[in-house]
Amino acid sequence: MSALPAGQTHAGPGGRRGLVDTGVALRVVGRIATDPMEGSYLLEDLAGHFAELVAEAEPLVAEEAGFGPGTPARSLVMSRSEWASANVTSIVNLLSPLLDKVDARLPPGSAGGLTRRAYGSALGAQLGGVLGFISQRVLGQYEIDPVNAGDVWFVGPNVVITERRFGFVPRDFRLWVATHELTHRAQFEGNPWLRGYFQGLVHDLLDSLELQPLSLLERALKAVRTPGDEATPIGIRLLDEYQRGIFDRLQGLMSVIEGHGNFIMDRVAEAAIPTQPRMRRSLRGGSWEGPLGKVMRRVLGLDLKRLQYEEGQLFFDAVFAADGREGVRAAFTSAESLPTLEEIRAPQRWLARVLP
Repeated sequence: MSALPAGQTHAGPGGRRGLVDTGVALRVVGRIATDPMEGSYLLEDLAGHFAELVAEAEPLVAEEAGFGPGTPARSLVMSRSEWASANVTSIVNLLSPLLDKVDARLPPGSAGGLTRRAYGSALGAQLGGVLGFISQRVLGQYEIDPVNAGDVWFVGPNVVITERRFGFVPRDFRLWVATHELTHRAQFEGNPWLRGYFQGLVHDLLDSLELQPLSLLERALKAVRTPGDEATPIGIRLLDEYQRGIFDRLQGLMSVIEGHGNFIMDRVAEAAIPTQPRMRRSLRGGSWEGPLGKVMRRVLGLDLKRLQYEEGQLFFDAVFAADGREGVRAAFTSAESLPTLEEIRAPQRWLARVLP
């Protein structure tokens, strides 16, 4: 199991990011994100195998997508606790507008200091619990933080446990997982505008909310522990027209990102992964959604269920049938070229608008 590289972005023990005590988060992670396969011989060659498969899959993804990063990816095989610890800062950064809003409302002086310490410990414990819980299930991740833009992460124990549980061919399953994460890397690194657009939408919506942000944050973090795809709404009917516009664009973007990821996975698999149909059937009840998507969905009430991921993939299936790879690639030309929610469900409208 490889260790985190020097400079990996997460706060060290005892650190604090705004209202969240990341030291507490990391200690909770250490208690929950335990590895049942620690020391197993089955993990010995995993890092080398993923390095080979990432190198094999990356050009296949770039060819199929029509865009990709300028530099090759580096695979990093992690333990559950390493993965969860590395995500602490990412989640706090995502939620920073909400945390800053809460912080600004706390009283000054010693009373505010005591409150901040209490909130910091409580939120740190909740965040550590959320990530520790998710670490038991996640297979891989592309982290959109620019500091980690060269990496794709794989949670070694979960990969091995899943392939043995279902009797998957290890090479096929690992290549399939790698293809998915490399597709997300290609999306964000091959289209430089996409990262800022995504983060801007999230921050604008969080910054505009006036819905008791501390209780909202606590409820959202707790909700991530619950199984299934149901979101915890924030009271969408209370959004004004401006907020609703951001909300709808986020819904559409998440559907595009995940739908395109599944579309590229299937296209690559047709030529390179012979057992992909069986793997997809076996994991049909699962989700490729990463931790940022899960927490964001719970915080914002994004009611993004499997149906919407499937709608996103069906959109790209229809675009490919009409205009091939160039049509699929055109969806990522700019923010203006992204399909709306309505266009995702009616691809001909998007084709008429963007590819007349």
